[in-house]
Amino acid sequence: MLEKQIEHELMKEVKARGGLCIKLVSPSMSGLPDRMVLMHGGNIGFVELKQRGKKPRSLQVRRIEQLQQLGFPCYIMDEREQIGDVLDAICTS
Repeated sequence: MLEKQIEHELMKEVKARGGLCIKLVSPSMSGLPDRMVLMHGGNIGFVELKQRGKKPRSLQVRRIEQLQQLGFPCYIMDEREQIGDVLDAICTS
């Protein structure tokens, strides 16, 4: 499954759960995760989407580590089947 297809499924599921799935694009900072997921209760998580079996680039890994050091949960998703577990984790964080 392509990254774009996984991203589309993630967006649909976040919307179905009443949250927001915001595309992150920053001209001043490269390597940010693809999506910021905002859920009820102030729960937030960052999701880097990859095609099945692909790994994040080194800059993406550094950005994820920076966000985690600040206390934000970050997830790398390369399969559609991970969506439910990731969203459950974000909703309970």
